[in-house]
Amino acid sequence: MTDQRESPLEFSIEELDRELIARGAQTPGKKQFKFKDREGTPQRNAVMTGVQELYETPPPPNEALAHISTWDLAKILIFKTQSTMDFTRIAWADDLMMDSYEIMDERIDRNGDCTAAICMKDSLIDVNNEFSTLKVKNYGETFNLCDIESFRHQPVAAGFMFTGFLVKEDIIVTAAHCVSEKNVKDLRILFGYKMVDSVTPVTRFPNDNIYQGVKIIRRVHNPGGNGPDWALVKLDRKVVGQTVARLSTKEISCDQAIYVIGHPLGLPMKYAGGVYVGDVHETCFMANLNIYSGNSGAPVFDLNTNEFIGMVVRGDKRDFRWTGNCWISVEYLEDKKSPCTRVSEFIDIIREL
Repeated sequence: MTDQRESPLEFSIEELDRELIARGAQTPGKKQFKFKDREGTPQRNAVMTGVQELYETPPPPNEALAHISTWDLAKILIFKTQSTMDFTRIAWADDLMMDSYEIMDERIDRNGDCTAAICMKDSLIDVNNEFSTLKVKNYGETFNLCDIESFRHQPVAAGFMFTGFLVKEDIIVTAAHCVSEKNVKDLRILFGYKMVDSVTPVTRFPNDNIYQGVKIIRRVHNPGGNGPDWALVKLDRKVVGQTVARLSTKEISCDQAIYVIGHPLGLPMKYAGGVYVGDVHETCFMANLNIYSGNSGAPVFDLNTNEFIGMVVRGDKRDFRWTGNCWISVEYLEDKKSPCTRVSEFIDIIREL
């Protein structure tokens, strides 16, 4: 059926954004809206190769927009984005993302205790062999975020950070693509990297409360696919004072209410709920989670039982959109779901340890 919309202004922000991705003009992590390299040139082909690497299946061009130049589409997208910037970012209509101090449910708060920020040893500065300080940067300044972005005044880890969670006193689970035999001994596991109020982050940790990776007990990695992606990591000693996650043995079902706890983009711990399980597969399930880079390894819990049912392993690989002046979070207006590895993939192994 032919699209009857006459003006590109009638297309949504997401449709225009997707068209720029299809043309290779809108790629994550690069300066946006520079179109000196025309279609069919080696430079543009190189850009499209980068798009292919970031998107397993780049969106096809929209025939209804074929008569509009890439530069005009970019200008229209900037106009539409800036004209709606009086709204706060909501990734999903009912989704909530909040700091741990805002959580009123003690059961959810306890699950935050089992959730860990995982960084590398060079991300910490030792102070007199007693404390270590996490190297951080300002979130808003680092990403040149628009004023409407939530948490823009908070810190983000200056180095590589992802998420894990405690399943035994000396074992954590995280995403396999984040760990390997080469880096496991450089891993540093931090509990309590969070905001204690709206302006106070915890970035200093007693050395006695910082744990190290020793070895990978088991690792299953499926690069580029929706298959299982998990790793069990042995720590240098038993963790003291933190909750061990309760693992669910129940079947996962569609429309099951869930929430996720993690460290998106290296931010202090965040809770995100108001979402549901989508399709359920043998090794994973799909969910419309509010996640960013850095959520890999984040635990997903059943909202009713507060038991762990799965783990975030992949997202859209694209967190922000350029507005012409600053960056805002990508807002998904369609039912886009991310794969999560099911707890059933490794629960029996944990029981045997």
